[in-house]
Amino acid sequence: MSLNIEEAPAEHGASAFRSGVIACLPTVPGYWSIGFAAGAIGTLAGFSVLETALLAGLLYTGSAQFLFYSLWAAGAEMLSVVLSVLLVNMRYLLMSSSLSLWFRDSTTMQKLISGLLLTDETFGVAAQYGSRNGSIPFAWMLGLNVVAWLNWILACVVGAWLATALPASLIDGLSFSLVSMFIGLLLMTWFASRRKTLESLTIAVAVVVTLVTVEHLEASLVVILAATLAATLATLALRFTAKGESK
Repeated sequence: MSLNIEEAPAEHGASAFRSGVIACLPTVPGYWSIGFAAGAIGTLAGFSVLETALLAGLLYTGSAQFLFYSLWAAGAEMLSVVLSVLLVNMRYLLMSSSLSLWFRDSTTMQKLISGLLLTDETFGVAAQYGSRNGSIPFAWMLGLNVVAWLNWILACVVGAWLATALPASLIDGLSFSLVSMFIGLLLMTWFASRRKTLESLTIAVAVVVTLVTVEHLEASLVVILAATLAATLATLALRFTAKGESK
């Protein structure tokens, strides 16, 4: 089956792919620190190196993997594990919808591949690129995603393999790098944005919703609710602003 990945000349596709690879390089150390911790925790939870590698490649999300290992180690029912992972990963629907504006010239298969390999980090890098250039070539996104995916799997495998040689306190401390790297990407995207007021309002709404609901709902539901309300408000505000500018 032909995927029709790139209709432009091969040189252009190769150049865009290399550019995507280079764009991913600053995030690679973050993938290694988080992936190493995820792989190590997977080993401590009773999974083999092969099982950890398969989970890293197929599930491919740091927060969901940490959640999966924690629930599994606690003896949670499989249905609870699946639903919890599903709720945590639902944020990628919002991220993919946001990036879709810059993939209007891409085929359905190209959009599917780009969405399946999307992470919090590649979303931040891609959103900054799309805001600056007005579109995202599929070859560029593929280079960005493939490097991130391969480094994540390799980091998880190395972490799983070396887990028994590290103290548990060090392994637990590495998990905070997931939060710190995402905050850094969020700030990088905000500084590059042309709509800082709108994005600041969106962040503020998400924070307020989180603070109000965190004591009453499960953490996964809080994430979904805060992201949904903030994104909805931002979309309505953006449409209202666009209509006002068109008059």
